[in-house]
Amino acid sequence: MRSPCAGLRVAALSLSLWLGLASAVVLAADSPTEQTSSYDAWLPSAGMGFADYVQRSHVRLREVLSQAYFRNSTAPFGPGIDVDAVVDARGPYEWRPAADCRGDGQGMGFLLIHGLTDSPYLLRDVAASLRAAYPCALLRGVLLPGHGTVPADTLDMRHEDWLSITDYGVNSFRGEVEALYMVGFSTGTSLSVRYADAHRDDSLIRGLIMLSPAIEAKSAVAFLSPYVRWFRNWLSQGPEDDFARYTSFSMNAGAEFYLLTQNLSREDFVPLSVPVFMAGSGDDATVNMESAREFFCAKTPPGRRQMLWYRSATTGSDPAAYCDGLQVLSAEAPQYRVVSFSHTSLSMSPDNPHYGVAGDYPVCDSYRRDPAVFAQCVHDDAQTVYGERGLGENGRLDGKLVRRGTFNPGYTAMMAQILRFIGSNP
Repeated sequence: MRSPCAGLRVAALSLSLWLGLASAVVLAADSPTEQTSSYDAWLPSAGMGFADYVQRSHVRLREVLSQAYFRNSTAPFGPGIDVDAVVDARGPYEWRPAADCRGDGQGMGFLLIHGLTDSPYLLRDVAASLRAAYPCALLRGVLLPGHGTVPADTLDMRHEDWLSITDYGVNSFRGEVEALYMVGFSTGTSLSVRYADAHRDDSLIRGLIMLSPAIEAKSAVAFLSPYVRWFRNWLSQGPEDDFARYTSFSMNAGAEFYLLTQNLSREDFVPLSVPVFMAGSGDDATVNMESAREFFCAKTPPGRRQMLWYRSATTGSDPAAYCDGLQVLSAEAPQYRVVSFSHTSLSMSPDNPHYGVAGDYPVCDSYRRDPAVFAQCVHDDAQTVYGERGLGENGRLDGKLVRRGTFNPGYTAMMAQILRFIGSNP
């Protein structure tokens, strides 16, 4: 039997290794964006209408973004991206059908919940596809407290506030729709599962749609984060040049994610009865896809579930086991130079103007220490491929630099599967 001291030594070693990694990936020095705003934990009151929540959120976002980013620069996120564009990308939104709408989507609602350090923009393509398929549906995207403003606001955020905004979002549909689907990306999927678990008799919820499902963190030492955050603020820091999301990741963000998800992979978690659709990459470097697969196979209802597992031949990222409803698809897409899917690939169309194949924001963070190589990764399409971070050796895969995947070459096919899932679970 292992002694308690031996366990402490293992934890201490894991902690030292994690802190070493954290030190290795720090990308930038202190910046004005590390000053917290007054927006970090703002929550609407239970009785506030959703349109009012959206409007007030946008006002507050504009105030913070103007002060933190635009005060000393007219274009901190690049040419043509003004503060209104950033507010629109990062803010919550409501897409209502026309008052006289008659057709597909009547009585249906979709609540979209983004991921950690992200913003509602990361599910905008999905929202647009749902709106096109169901023009009479009501769509709403919430902004998780601590997000959308400045990275330092993640230092104090709490997952209980994310759960509260999820509750608020669901309750905002009552009396307006008969069937609500919760659509999550990454941490948004964890929040959907937590809601479904806590409200098992809620007949309003007709299905969970989970992209890059976050049942458990990829890191084996994530359990240390609630302790490490007391003496270390950042796991990584970026230049904050992405108008749609933070590039810095705080230790507190990791800690709150761990606390949010720590019970989802327990054996005694009671299986859900609500229909579940999942899609994720076998190469995901952020969340544990095997934990998601195990949850899917053991904790979702057979005959009312579907999972797409994107497998890369380059890495051999197969699921460890199979069950009914699990479908393995190829992640390779030579026409897009895609060799594997990343955590951030699933929800974005190749046509997205920011993250798509011709988008204005290639993700080459792993090369930032070498300006020449970083510039080549950003600008030289012929010498790059798309995949999950960490592919290849010495930063190259078969001689090519690796941009982290930010779009899904199979997006149209995935959305078709989602629409079929919704149609079969009305």
